[in-house]
Amino acid sequence: MFPTENSFTAFKREINLATFASEYGYKLDRKKSTKTSIAMKSSNDKVIITKKGGKWVYFSVHDDSDSGTIVDFVANRSGKSIAEIGTLLSQWSGLGRASLPSYSVTEKKHDVARVRAIFARCKVIDHDAYLESRRLGRNILGSPRFKGRIYRDRHGNLAFPHYSNGKICGLELKNTDRGLLVKGSQKTFWRSNTRKTDTTVIVTESVIDALSHHLVAKPCNSFYLATGGGVSSRQCGLLIKLLESSEKIIDVIVATDNDPGGDRIARKIFEAVDRSLYNGKIIRRRPKGRGSDWNDLLMRR
Repeated sequence: MFPTENSFTAFKREINLATFASEYGYKLDRKKSTKTSIAMKSSNDKVIITKKGGKWVYFSVHDDSDSGTIVDFVANRSGKSIAEIGTLLSQWSGLGRASLPSYSVTEKKHDVARVRAIFARCKVIDHDAYLESRRLGRNILGSPRFKGRIYRDRHGNLAFPHYSNGKICGLELKNTDRGLLVKGSQKTFWRSNTRKTDTTVIVTESVIDALSHHLVAKPCNSFYLATGGGVSSRQCGLLIKLLESSEKIIDVIVATDNDPGGDRIARKIFEAVDRSLYNGKIIRRRPKGRGSDWNDLLMRR
């Protein structure tokens, strides 16, 4: 009997995708795994597995089109029809297979109240020793485009807020050693100040990239969005919503790093814009030198 829609819902929730992936030759990458995500590598691929809405989901680090639930995982690796996938998953069970490892993951939970409480203790800054070491001083932090958009938390970390409908929903923290998203955050975009005359949106990976690009390129009538690393489908959706709702934005500049990660982010944004109703122009600008980001370019000047 062909599995029902309820059966497929159960497969997505109840079959441990990380354990299932073991049968396809994927092995745990402990260094890249966290409490909320499992990194696994095969001979020619790497996937990140987590839970969302109670369902096991994944995405391939190397292929933006390779993502989804266990159904998509099988389809993208076997070429089986939906009926054949249903039969396979109906028959599959990790129980009794001693050779298969068991994995667990904690689903990420948004806690806006926690994020806002942490942000309430952050202070706007006009200078920072680390940023100054990256040639990002008072002149850029105090400029009209960025004034009041860079913060420091009570532990001395740089703090970059993300907004949803004009309210804080996420917070990035950055210091000399690493960057992270505060627990409970919902990732959208960090945003520079905007003006009524703005006609261009420039998308960078990090806030430091945005500041650096502004000093290097000196664009006019342009505001910045920083993705905080990789770009999600949700972030692409938010960008499209912005572009489709504004008649003033006629140009999009994707100013991501000149490396494979920057290429993937740019490709994902271009594909999203291509499917949208936005009729403006979109271009990619990269810092010179493969492997470089915009701060690298600034530091070389």
